[in-house]
Amino acid sequence: MKTYYIGFVIIFSIATTSVLGQQSGIYLSATDFEAGKLTYAINCKTEKHKIKLHEFLGKDYITVIHDKQPHDLKKKEIFGFKDCGGAIYRLGTDKHYQVMNPTEKILLYVIEIPGSKGQPKKDYYYFSASASGDIQELTLDNLKKAFPDNHKFHDALDAEFAAGSDLVLYDSFHKMYKVNRLYSNSLNK
Repeated sequence: MKTYYIGFVIIFSIATTSVLGQQSGIYLSATDFEAGKLTYAINCKTEKHKIKLHEFLGKDYITVIHDKQPHDLKKKEIFGFKDCGGAIYRLGTDKHYQVMNPTEKILLYVIEIPGSKGQPKKDYYYFSASASGDIQELTLDNLKKAFPDNHKFHDALDAEFAAGSDLVLYDSFHKMYKVNRLYSNSLNK
């Protein structure tokens, strides 16, 4: 699957229109993300800041304007950010991936590419085996390679997802994505 890069500067202007107590800020590391620790954090109800991704310009850093002061952070040195809408993004070199399931072991990501005239939007899916793991295209083969010794997981993936099946199916009963449910089950003896 080939992804297409959309060339425009995305500036997330964090406004005060979100729910009471919602925070926005930067996750400096995977450990901070897992702990829910935000740097340059604001209360979205009472404060504002901007996160400039500089994607169009191909810069290797983001700029956070916090308390009217700009702070440049290298993309490869930070995990990502959370916006006032509650969405969490993990940063790549030239993309930002929305985290679909921030509380689960295998993180799933989506990049939405807007459609051109008359064409629908297209979603591209990725995953990482952990918060600190590499981001990879979400395929059966890549999932198996990410957990090479977990044959129970491999068999469950094959049984659940026939060729061409949607790997981002959500298990509403267990309130988690099926990939994570299968992984969790594979760890039980």
